[in-house]
Amino acid sequence: MWNLNYDSPKEIERVLNERGLAMSKKFGQNFLISPEGRKRLIDLMELESGMKVWEIGPGLGAITHMLIQKKVNLTSFEIDHGFASLLTEVAFNDEENFNLIEGDALKTLFKKRLLPLPDRIVGNLPYNVGSVMIGKLIENSYLPPLMVFTLQREVVDRMTSKPGEDDYSSFSVLTQIDYENKLSLKLPKGCFWPQPNVESAVVVMKKRETPLVAEELRPIFIPLIRDLFQQRRKTVRNNLNSSEYGNMGKEKVEEIISCAGLSGSERAEALSWEDLVRLAESAKRIKAI
Repeated sequence: MWNLNYDSPKEIERVLNERGLAMSKKFGQNFLISPEGRKRLIDLMELESGMKVWEIGPGLGAITHMLIQKKVNLTSFEIDHGFASLLTEVAFNDEENFNLIEGDALKTLFKKRLLPLPDRIVGNLPYNVGSVMIGKLIENSYLPPLMVFTLQREVVDRMTSKPGEDDYSSFSVLTQIDYENKLSLKLPKGCFWPQPNVESAVVVMKKRETPLVAEELRPIFIPLIRDLFQQRRKTVRNNLNSSEYGNMGKEKVEEIISCAGLSGSERAEALSWEDLVRLAESAKRIKAI
């Protein structure tokens, strides 16, 4: 296995220069140079030999080589052609339990259904697409038992927020349908090279035994929560009237609200899970009439 000192920015920069590679702001590349941070992230994954693992955005392989040492069956998704070539031709070219798929994971992961689903998904996700990636995984029912991601701290705060809290949003609801989310590790700026402008954190997403929303209700529920949180200062009634439900007429919107046992003057962030589910069930019934 390739022997690179992942703790040293100078060593990383030397390798990049030798290979004619450069960091890309477009791809949001920041390497996790903290050895303790990497170790704790791996520990949070609760790995066992033979597990199937997907890694999104391996970069130069700081986490990748630790996963390979754990004897898991690893598939990594890398968008940067230069990094992908380095990983497959130099770093891990002789590793039988390593496979790399080159390209934008937002496209390659969902272009065709990759089955079976893995036991774990891990990634140091770029700040500009982190929430988009997690949203697409959930909406496409890529729901492994455990997912561990390094993200911008404010994204993790949204994922772990509860009803009534300032950070509670449609993304909070979406990511909590199937998972219990926990901020498990804080990573200061100095843990990365180049240093980002924001704080980072690791979120552990542990799959619930029973999802909070039934499978048959999801096609209604997920778009509905986006409508409800579209403008946070607006009431449930006003947001519904501004959505596709408004095209059904105000009477239908009032019927949806009434059947859910709500007044309509509530704001989305104040609604409990029970309220949201009743509202989706009501919307489904009214749409079916």
